[in-house]
Amino acid sequence: MPRERRGWGAGRTLLWMGGAFAAGCIPSGRLLTRALTGKALEDIGDGKPGSSNVARNVGWKSGAAVLALDAGKAYVPATAARLTGAGYGAVADIGISAMLGHIAVVKGRGAACALGAMLAMDPGTMAIGGAELLGGAKLHRNPQAVAVTAVSLPLISLALHRRPFRALGTLVLISILLAARIKGSPGAGWPSSPAVLWRRFWLDRDD
Repeated sequence: MPRERRGWGAGRTLLWMGGAFAAGCIPSGRLLTRALTGKALEDIGDGKPGSSNVARNVGWKSGAAVLALDAGKAYVPATAARLTGAGYGAVADIGISAMLGHIAVVKGRGAACALGAMLAMDPGTMAIGGAELLGGAKLHRNPQAVAVTAVSLPLISLALHRRPFRALGTLVLISILLAARIKGSPGAGWPSSPAVLWRRFWLDRDD
């Protein structure tokens, strides 16, 4: 990741973070589902706003489109910032801001946004993590693959770069992602037992 150019300071980072947060608030899944079916995404499947629910109940092509759109909400602003001179820390802040917007406003888990942010932050680490995700998809174990990939990404980053600062950015992103997953859907509340905690982490289920 290039060093920050002169003129790229905290104020500029904050402005980009605000724009990324706003992008993260766009409910891609709900908008696409409404456009294609006329139905509210909350009323079909498990009601979750992410690509998995769209793929199961609208079609895999629509689910793939939502995945790409949600990932793009983080990838596009973070990559644009990097190309205009932002350093690693600013790029990470911008990508994470988009994920936070998705989690706070769309009420999704943020996995697709995390994917986009990681691609912008650290393509090499995400290439290895992407292989894990593809393996899980082939085995029809997507929730488990996300859990395994999330836990392994900071370790992969540290092994590749041997720079704790790079791994720290990944760790912060993954911590937010896992916290959203463990908290569950709106109204579900925090896990009431170790068994519920495990199901939320491993299976992404609220019960």
